[in-house]
Amino acid sequence: MPHAQNRCSPPAARGERPEKLLRLLAEDLLTIVERDPSVRDRKEALLHPVLPALWLHRVAHRLHRRGRRLPARLLMLLARCVTGVEIHPGAVLGRRVFVDHGAAVVIGETAVVGDDVTIYHQVTLGAVGWWRDNLRADGERRHPVIGARVVLGVGATVLGPVRVGDDAVVGARALVLGDVPAGARALAPAGTLSPPRGGMPSSRTARAHPPRPSDVRPSDERNGSMNPDSTVLIVGATDETVRKAKELGLTVLLLQHPTKVSPEQEELADVLRVLDYTDWAVVEPVVRQLWQEPGFRVALSITEPGLENAGRVNDLFGLGGTGYEVTRRFRDKLAMRRHLASVPGAELDPSAVAAAPLRRREDLDSFGAAHGYPFIVKPTDATASIGVFRVGGPEDAERIWATVEGLRGTRTDRVSTMYLLRDFLMEEYVEGPEFSVEAFSFAGRHVVVAVTEKFVHADRFAELGHAVPARLDEPVRERIHASVRRFLDLIGLRDGVTHTELRLGPHGPVVIESHNRVAGDMIPELVRGAYGIDLVEYALGWPFGLVPELPDRPEAHAGASVRSLVSEPGRVESVEGVAEAAARDGVLDVRVTAKPGDTVHALRDNWDRLGLVAVTGPDTDAAIRRGAEVIDDAIRIRVVGEDGRTWLAHAAEARSLAEVPA
Repeated sequence: MPHAQNRCSPPAARGERPEKLLRLLAEDLLTIVERDPSVRDRKEALLHPVLPALWLHRVAHRLHRRGRRLPARLLMLLARCVTGVEIHPGAVLGRRVFVDHGAAVVIGETAVVGDDVTIYHQVTLGAVGWWRDNLRADGERRHPVIGARVVLGVGATVLGPVRVGDDAVVGARALVLGDVPAGARALAPAGTLSPPRGGMPSSRTARAHPPRPSDVRPSDERNGSMNPDSTVLIVGATDETVRKAKELGLTVLLLQHPTKVSPEQEELADVLRVLDYTDWAVVEPVVRQLWQEPGFRVALSITEPGLENAGRVNDLFGLGGTGYEVTRRFRDKLAMRRHLASVPGAELDPSAVAAAPLRRREDLDSFGAAHGYPFIVKPTDATASIGVFRVGGPEDAERIWATVEGLRGTRTDRVSTMYLLRDFLMEEYVEGPEFSVEAFSFAGRHVVVAVTEKFVHADRFAELGHAVPARLDEPVRERIHASVRRFLDLIGLRDGVTHTELRLGPHGPVVIESHNRVAGDMIPELVRGAYGIDLVEYALGWPFGLVPELPDRPEAHAGASVRSLVSEPGRVESVEGVAEAAARDGVLDVRVTAKPGDTVHALRDNWDRLGLVAVTGPDTDAAIRRGAEVIDDAIRIRVVGEDGRTWLAHAAEARSLAEVPA
């Protein structure tokens, strides 16, 4: 179901332009003139009882997003005292929202209100109650999402994480506790639904059909000049992705999760729809509408949670980009293993790895008996080494099964709110050094851009650093290139960026997992620093012919490395020197996640690291040394233990590679 398009401009801070916010405030003023018959001109609109609440929220919302929660709350407390309107600064308001009269309007923290919405007095967009919301995962939405051009009548109450579709009407005093389809009417006393004009068998059926072209209002004033042939639909994105798409001259239609929207995305995206982009039932009607107006050439994502639905969009409209079936082979590690095992001759492949689903406690014993110990247990579709365990022998089975059962269906404090751990698999353990391969495919021609050397914990699966180009003899490097090209052919990928992780086992390279997106951990920054190749730019530009094909063997002009910051368990007391480190020669980026007061755990996976530093050097060895020097000389993360003793976090060990057979 379509949701709010939000292109609100941020306030003047950190180089942003104040005129963008002023333009938005002026639009609020003009909306009152146009939609309140009792207001004759802009001077009179300045005295409208709700205008202070809207204007103060525009500012408070930006303060809230930047972590300045106290001043944001103070502004909205002032607005409530003056107007009687209570809007949490975390709520997202679209453009041209009109609140008539306004008395006793309440809008909760995670509510999203679309463009051109009309809200009458005593409307509540609230939660269902603290006793239920306290059971929700951190970051999970508690309040409604209101689509574009919705009318909320006097005294209407919409509660919980429900969705009210575009052009719907919620009648006076209606109580809404479930989704309202686009174009429907929810009427008091029981909030019953009447279908939109033309009939609608059910809310599910309605989601599968786009609105009539004559009913679709352009979602942005620039739509009239949009060229579908230069328009990209991006499913989930970072600020960098949106910024680079705009730098390439593309028109950007962005589907973004409510917890991931940033002021820069609001500013740069030509059309921004705020919704749970991992839910196809929600995404499909939105993309059908965007396909009608303004249209787009391809759908893509380079962030893990958006990949599958980007594939579904490409399939739905026959756009030719990577489709759902191929994407699912990357995302689902068990599906990948089964697909590879179905290839004729796979049983003779010395690099093949046995795998099976983990559904019962007895499965661990059966897999160990059939394939020997050790073996690996891991989620089928998670990332960042979350939930990965090494079963060393039968004695480990009970403990690991209990841990897996505790993780199923959860988003722990170490997993993004976009991920829910569900299914686990078992696979044979491959002994040997670990690498990743950053590649880009051009109509079936797979170019290995870089082989990345990975530094991993001796006993855990946490990644402690990376370096490019990997320090390898040429015969070994060529075996890795050939193995990854063959794997991508078997999976069925023809175009776009990939990040493939492998180990060099006794019989050669073995693919552990792969992703049709860019790598994490600042590896794209390393590739750009060592090779001068921007993989994000290529992912966005290749479908539009905006980047040239790469040669078969790109040559590095430097070395680059990421080193991680780690510590013994304790509590972070202070963090200093981040800006100083970022200003050092050869530093590509510094990302410190530790904050004063944070608990430091014993290292289990990537989420227990305290930060990353990416640098360049004349060659790989020099870059590895340089990263440690920057951490030791500039960054001071002080940790205090339970006994009161304090120490500084340090650079994780970059263990040298085991000897690799040629």
